[in-house]
Amino acid sequence: MTSEARLEALPASLDELGYSVHLAAYIFDDRDFPDAPRIDFKVRRALVAAHVPMLGYYNLADPTTREIGQASIIVGDGIDDIGDIYADLKDVLWCWDNTSVDDALWHLTNSFGSHWGLHLRSLQYYLHVLASGVDEVLANKSLNTDAPKDGAPVS
Repeated sequence: MTSEARLEALPASLDELGYSVHLAAYIFDDRDFPDAPRIDFKVRRALVAAHVPMLGYYNLADPTTREIGQASIIVGDGIDDIGDIYADLKDVLWCWDNTSVDDALWHLTNSFGSHWGLHLRSLQYYLHVLASGVDEVLANKSLNTDAPKDGAPVS
């Protein structure tokens, strides 16, 4: 599969992955299990970059739900996003094979809520903007910068 074909398939795969977390049902397993071995950051970054080298950096607002219209810009990284998702899912697979199914599903849902879910949703937004060309459209239009003070959406 080419890098371009991988990039084209990525949004639907991320949609399915994000949805699947909501289907996970488990009973909390409170036994004390060892942690999964970690994957070296440089190794996983190189792996992702080899498969989708065209992904790059993108902007995100911080904070997202406070200080509306006054937020700072932070930088996201598509390759890092996939690398972090990959590492957290490898942990889930390790738990599935080495601890218990319930422990694995807990790790899946907990790590989604606390870490890789934000990477997934940010990456989805980035990929949507790339595919839609909306940045190019907006670059040629005047934007409404009069955000309401009460946080109500701007139409």
